[in-house]
Amino acid sequence: DGRTVRALSLVSKYFRQVSRPFLYQSLSISGSAQITALDSGLQKTPPHLRIVRHLFLSTHKNDTHVTHTPKATDAADSAAILRILTICAPTLETLSFVSLSASMGTVAISRLFRTSFPHLRELSISGFYPFPSAPAKMPSLQHLHLHGNRNPHGLLEAGGLDEACPSLTHLSVSGLSMATTFTLELQAAFSGKDESPFPSKLPSRLRHVMIQPGPPLSVCEKGAANLARDEMMMAQLEKLEPPQGMEFTLLPRASTDVPYDAFKREWSDRIYM
Repeated sequence: DGRTVRALSLVSKYFRQVSRPFLYQSLSISGSAQITALDSGLQKTPPHLRIVRHLFLSTHKNDTHVTHTPKATDAADSAAILRILTICAPTLETLSFVSLSASMGTVAISRLFRTSFPHLRELSISGFYPFPSAPAKMPSLQHLHLHGNRNPHGLLEAGGLDEACPSLTHLSVSGLSMATTFTLELQAAFSGKDESPFPSKLPSRLRHVMIQPGPPLSVCEKGAANLARDEMMMAQLEKLEPPQGMEFTLLPRASTDVPYDAFKREWSDRIYM
């Protein structure tokens, strides 16, 4: 996550000069203070020295003491996140973005999906996400993990995902709950027999779909109708059969709605594998 290079840069003037092109290569940024510091640092650094290849970016420091109440710093943090993503986009290869703030997440993710990332290979998003649909903004993306929309019905409709991510081979969708309509959409895409006006379509190069339902419904959500929808979703997921040549993995239900630790571990494992 860049700590080794930053430590070397403090040894001497020589090491500081040698390490400068690598200072921003791998970054793990969590919380308002670090977001502000990175935004400031990137803006002060010449373009040829701010080559960011791997970025973990979270609006919160961890998954404890999380509040969904808007904070006074949200507007400034949101603007800083958008600047960071814009500056890093030309060189990024892996990006994991975790937003636990409704006021920041959707706006930042929407902007992210409209930004060109020519070299991005792996992207993990946690937040209430809109669907990627802007054509060829991520031409090299192979791995996509989406979390934060309990029922992402429409994700596969009309081939929008294929247009946005034409090289996609691995798709993970987690945090599902009561997602009966999305499960039916996935079933139709697997079968290739969707005759609706906006047929569900899998990305043309997709080889592996991984689904993970969210935690069991909370006490306040356990109405009869909600329980029935959630049970129907699970039954539908267990019956899914992918087309020939594609792998489908149904993971056990998650233990928490907040994926900070899991996303950071996944990102770290990827860049050091």
